Amino acid sequence: MKITELRDYQIEFEKIRADFNSGFKKINSLRKKFTSDYPTSRIRTLTLDEYVTGKGGQTFCNRIENDLNEWGNIHGSFATKFGVYYGKFGENSTSKYRIGRKEFGTDENIALKKILSAIIELIENKDDLAILKKNPISPMFKGKILSVYYPNEFLNIFSAKHLNYFINNLGLDNDSKSELDKQALLLDFKNSDKVMKEWSIYEFSKFLYSSFGRPNDEIKEENISKELKKFNLKDFPPIESLKFDYVELQTDELPEPTEKKKNKETKVDYSNRSRKFKRIGDRGEQIVLRAEKQFLNKNGRKDLAELVDQISERDDSVGYDIKSYELDGTEKLIEVKSTLRKIGNSNIFLSANELQVAENKENYYFYIIYEVGSKRPKIWKVRSSDFLNDSNIVKEPILYKLKMNTK
Repeated sequence: MKITELRDYQIEFEKIRADFNSGFKKINSLRKKFTSDYPTSRIRTLTLDEYVTGKGGQTFCNRIENDLNEWGNIHGSFATKFGVYYGKFGENSTSKYRIGRKEFGTDENIALKKILSAIIELIENKDDLAILKKNPISPMFKGKILSVYYPNEFLNIFSAKHLNYFINNLGLDNDSKSELDKQALLLDFKNSDKVMKEWSIYEFSKFLYSSFGRPNDEIKEENISKELKKFNLKDFPPIESLKFDYVELQTDELPEPTEKKKNKETKVDYSNRSRKFKRIGDRGEQIVLRAEKQFLNKNGRKDLAELVDQISERDDSVGYDIKSYELDGTEKLIEVKSTLRKIGNSNIFLSANELQVAENKENYYFYIIYEVGSKRPKIWKVRSSDFLNDSNIVKEPILYKLKMNTK
């Protein structure tokens, strides 16, 4: 994400940041009460009825899920996340103690002891990431426990879907499927920013939700009105799940234009189109940045991979998006163009500045990304001199700058 765009989001958030203060005081007081009521010595002695959800009352699970919901939401997933619970399952209409995870065995009392030991292990080993990752508590519940007990060290967002959504929106690179690693990545982003490093983690999570909302795919397609469907761009897959295919393409003659049907004149929503294009363009840059680093690392040039730079984040006036390197260390300037479409007929847009730089800089490449919203995007890498001199490509001016002086 460009720093200017991030600052715009932060300015908007500053207008409402103070509104969260009273809410934070209330929920933080409840959080402190919870941790005071449940030190590890108390957790160790909990009975089934003092632990489980499903029977009502002020149990460990009910309080951490419901009373502390404002600290971070873990609703929406089944009660199996707690390891053992009281209730029904599937078509079975009988309410009873049930074990939600195989690793805890088949006896609910033995399962409870294993679960409580695992919770204590989390609380006592917050700095040992290897232990935290191996711990058998479900990821969402694990995240909530760590954040409640260590509010200054663990992000209070626990859903993998939401973590992926914010990582994608911020344009961060990620290699891990672990929710703990994704939380740490977002916190590192927060703490490395001059503005956000002064915020509490609670404020940071509010910033993310107020700026970017929730994942689009949480809205069922059938519930979206016809007027809204064109605004709803599907969420991109997690960046770590992508596989890239480099493709060698040749251009062909453009088909003869067919006679256009006369349509009613409609006003173009440039604001919506710009937001959509920006999301697609940002994703393309994220893909290319990752692809270039992977290529250099796989070919023994880790030193160069560490130097790959997304210039566009800081300066969009240089005429290219990413500075990378050939294996011999030669600089490579990359302009990224992205589309949701499959390989075939498509358009890309160049600014006058991009065109001028592409025509005059050596080792300038266009990386055109097809199917940018899929798990298997296609990357066409083409040198600018070959691309711009291709007789099959038609350059069509569509924008004019009108200079004027008024008095």
